[in-house]
Amino acid sequence: MPASTIVVGKTQIIGLLDTYMEFPWNVFIPSVSRADIDRYKDLYPGSFSGENFRTRAGAYVIRSEGKTILCDTGVGPGPHAWLGGLTGNLVPDMESKGVSPAEVDYVVFTHLHGDHVGWNLAPDGKPTFPKAKYLVPQADWDFFTQNAASNPQMQVVTPLKDIGVMELVSGEKPITAEVTTYPTPGHTPGHQSLLVTSDGERAIVTGDVAHYPAQVEHIDWCASFDMDHTTTIETRRKLFAQLEADGVIAGVCHFPEAPFGRLIRSEGKRIWKAIG
Repeated sequence: MPASTIVVGKTQIIGLLDTYMEFPWNVFIPSVSRADIDRYKDLYPGSFSGENFRTRAGAYVIRSEGKTILCDTGVGPGPHAWLGGLTGNLVPDMESKGVSPAEVDYVVFTHLHGDHVGWNLAPDGKPTFPKAKYLVPQADWDFFTQNAASNPQMQVVTPLKDIGVMELVSGEKPITAEVTTYPTPGHTPGHQSLLVTSDGERAIVTGDVAHYPAQVEHIDWCASFDMDHTTTIETRRKLFAQLEADGVIAGVCHFPEAPFGRLIRSEGKRIWKAIG
């Protein structure tokens, strides 16, 4: 069974699952032929559900230096019409893994798409994570608030500012001495990851730098939701080369095989190897 928790130095990282989602392949990665996609069916079977692309709406808890950090908040409780009536399970999954919403000190968003901000607010409009400071990427805030009415996910983001629990961040911002935001733009203007460094060990938690594991090899395969393809490809090129070279553990929100893995070489190709 895939590992849901890893330890990096003195830091603990817990992988969470809100829900699985499915989309038609030609909608999600429209520029890639189905024949090319299917070449990886045996290597990444978890990405396939019948004729659809299967992906997970994942999130992560990082425990560092006495602080509890939640990276992303999934699709939300739902039911969600845009997902065929699916409901989210993030908070129950957290609690089953020993994390209470009341203990979260920081919520850090990789970006502001709807499947990463859904559990921000409780039904009464108060923050789901009552003592947390919510760290929002500045460039995403600047972009998505331009047309907030046409971006329904902002209905659970903009209230955080009014409540006074939101902080805009950019660049590399230390959250603890072990956890720092790390810019990985392209998918959205302010997309960021969380770099964990502790006792000489490293890991990275990233949102939508990639969606389908075959993208670790085919960095030019862009999803329809990638806003800036050129920047996305350049971010993947640099990040994936570094992760492979250094053997860094990665948590990628949408890879369905497992919450954690490494980029390794197999038969001359770079592949995603889940940590079991």
